[in-house]
Amino acid sequence: MDRNDQPIENPQDQQDNGEYVYVGKKPKTIPLYAAICAIIICIVMSVLATFALCTILDSPYDGNKDGSGKGELSTEQNGTEGEGQQNGGNINTDGLDVPSYFKDVIVLDEVFKQYSFDGIDEEKMQEAILDAYIAATGDIYAEYLNAEEYEAYFTERKGEFVGVGVSIVNSEITVNGYTYKVMEIISVFKDSPALESGVKVGDCIMYVDNGGELTLVDEMGYTQALDVMLGEAGTLANFVVFRPQGSDWEEIEFSIARRKVETQSVYYRVSETNSKVGIINITGFDMTTPPQFKNAVDSLKESGCEYFVFDVRNNPGGALDSIETVLTYFLNEGDEIVSTEYSTGETETQYARVKRYSSEYSGFNVAKEEIGMYKDLNCIVITNENTASAAELFTATLRDYGLAKVVGGTTYGKGCMQTLFPLSYYGLEGGLKLTVAMYYSQSKTVYHGIGIEPDYKVALSDEALEYNFFLLPEEKDDQMLKAIEELVK
Repeated sequence: MDRNDQPIENPQDQQDNGEYVYVGKKPKTIPLYAAICAIIICIVMSVLATFALCTILDSPYDGNKDGSGKGELSTEQNGTEGEGQQNGGNINTDGLDVPSYFKDVIVLDEVFKQYSFDGIDEEKMQEAILDAYIAATGDIYAEYLNAEEYEAYFTERKGEFVGVGVSIVNSEITVNGYTYKVMEIISVFKDSPALESGVKVGDCIMYVDNGGELTLVDEMGYTQALDVMLGEAGTLANFVVFRPQGSDWEEIEFSIARRKVETQSVYYRVSETNSKVGIINITGFDMTTPPQFKNAVDSLKESGCEYFVFDVRNNPGGALDSIETVLTYFLNEGDEIVSTEYSTGETETQYARVKRYSSEYSGFNVAKEEIGMYKDLNCIVITNENTASAAELFTATLRDYGLAKVVGGTTYGKGCMQTLFPLSYYGLEGGLKLTVAMYYSQSKTVYHGIGIEPDYKVALSDEALEYNFFLLPEEKDDQMLKAIEELVK
């Protein structure tokens, strides 16, 4: 599933062991060959400290589910620092207790340092070697995160970010006969500076402040314009939106101070074609998802909805605790949610149960009365080829227990689990994640590398594919229409 931090049973213990207090701190620099040796040592030593680790079932897109770390390596490699000696063109690495392929890198490093005209950027080289090493292992979900990425990783997986509090998509509008590429706002987060400033869904960001000058998004390009919108807390985001007013546009300028806001992973609405159907789109599973999911279901029920469509198309995954909590709302206490199998043959199973964490992880809590509270919902799930990891576990579990049928396309097919090893304890920046286990839903059906076949396979029409997925009208969404049809018949 997606990359996410995993709280242990007593989150305070995790804090006391220093997993988060070291995030982002810059350790002392060490020689390149020592860094290579240290990464082997840190893998083994980190395994021995699994009580302080974060386990994730990662998505296929960010390299993203969490569980308790049980990864284990059987061979320990201890590297000792040594210096290459130049003897008639030969560099002596015999004193280094490292694998031969590391000695080859050390030889190259020493030759470049001694003879290269351009010299070596050691920081850039160190990160490149770590990336290359990971790529050569063949573990397509393994990844090295530098200090900045590691820190951003934990912030993101707590469901927080710094910004104005909107979700945007790449879009186009036509003004006075000219078509412009814009960033269309599809959601304004609650308790966000954007909401407080009057930004609305449907507003199209036409200009952004680029170094003190308002520049067309169409000229800058989507990616660069998005980067300009981001920034540190307390700084101003200056931009101009075009708001639809009938057949015309109203031009509105905003200057909004950025701050930390909670992400939105769950969106909901009443169906446009059947007022008895509530549609809940889950874009990922993080700490915000369980409370937002409960709010979505309860709000739609209050609106008179009797049927529910859970849309997990393009959902790349999420935290194990998040998906466990959401699924517990549908299951009886003690029902199996997920089992994991490690390379040692050891297995671990998670069940629907009461969960209590500290306030930092309160989004994952499950009260006794919440277990099974949605097990009688009339619901159906929509998937596509980008439904992955935690979203696949959500889909498979509801179907395993006979709670929902599946409509749409075959899912991505990711059922392996990664462990994130913090490297700061050992003098290296960032963290390392690698695949350590496979996971299975209650039926033990293997979908890794295969995907989940829907009960009703429906493809989107060519016309529907012309739309940005998030702007696709319901009446043109054949998968949504089929889900509603099967749900209410």
